[in-house]
Amino acid sequence: MSDYRYVVKGLDARGQDWTVTGVIRAAEGDFVLVPQAALKSTFQKLTSGKAVFGSPGIGCQGPYKMRSLLIETTDG
Repeated sequence: MSDYRYVVKGLDARGQDWTVTGVIRAAEGDFVLVPQAALKSTFQKLTSGKAVFGSPGIGCQGPYKMRSLLIETTDG
């Protein structure tokens, strides 16, 4: 098993920045599944208020526009 750290950044409907981070654990040959898992987790965090927003105190409203997705292994 390997751990992959992800960072997803984007904009909400009002142009407000948001960022979501997390870790996905996957079997060695299953990296192809990591982006989909990261995006699913990102949507869950956005809709449950667990994303980091550019304007504190203002909720992040959809639709959401993803601007970048970074995935990197955390294994040495």
